[in-house]
Amino acid sequence: MAGRAIDPTYLKISESTGGQLFLFQKGEAAQSLAVMSAPHTHPATILRLVGNLNGARDFEFPVDGSVESLLVLVSVQCRKEILVLRPSGSELTASNSAQSVDLAAGRILRVDLPEPGKWRVRLTGRGLFVLSVLAKTNIHLTGVGFTVNGPPTEGKEQITRLPNALFGSPQAIQLELYGQVSRLGMRLVDASGSPISEPDAPEKTGEGSYRTNIVLQAEHFRILVAGEDSSAWPFQRMYPVLFSAPRPR
Repeated sequence: MAGRAIDPTYLKISESTGGQLFLFQKGEAAQSLAVMSAPHTHPATILRLVGNLNGARDFEFPVDGSVESLLVLVSVQCRKEILVLRPSGSELTASNSAQSVDLAAGRILRVDLPEPGKWRVRLTGRGLFVLSVLAKTNIHLTGVGFTVNGPPTEGKEQITRLPNALFGSPQAIQLELYGQVSRLGMRLVDASGSPISEPDAPEKTGEGSYRTNIVLQAEHFRILVAGEDSSAWPFQRMYPVLFSAPRPR
């Protein structure tokens, strides 16, 4: 029910796996198909935010020319209003979108062939919110890994893949990003999307592979990459998993 307490375990699991927590009421289960199928229909993440709302907030994100379809999934614990605004400022409605589902504590919107530019989501309400902006596109951040350099063996650098990120230690972040892009930059953001590191320019190490060195100073973070698509439109992709790097005890 809208406004009821949410078990933090569900939120922790969804964030650590990149899944989507959605607040359905009884009788709304039939609308869950769009959420469950989203990783297959719209596998790229443009924006992924979780936080607490107390009033109104706007969230801006770029849509580039490679985006064939855009899917917005929003849940607000005590929802008042959920608006999606085109670059022109006009509202995305049931009459000008491919799909529009209005729920007691959330909204699902899909628009095909969205115009490139700066889009906005405006949320009004109170309590926990979960926002995902997903896309069908050929620019896709498909993987993130963490590695450290080991002692050279027979003159060759040895790279060890880590099971988890390390807090406060030098390491490399390995990115798998597919699509024709330029001016690529990467930074870390917290669960609500606020920057927690300076932008960095990853080194290209192979087709679709990039690497950058970092010393983590955050226990929880997401990876955000941004740059330009083949038509020089700004693009942004986020890896949906909220990574953890516990402080050493």
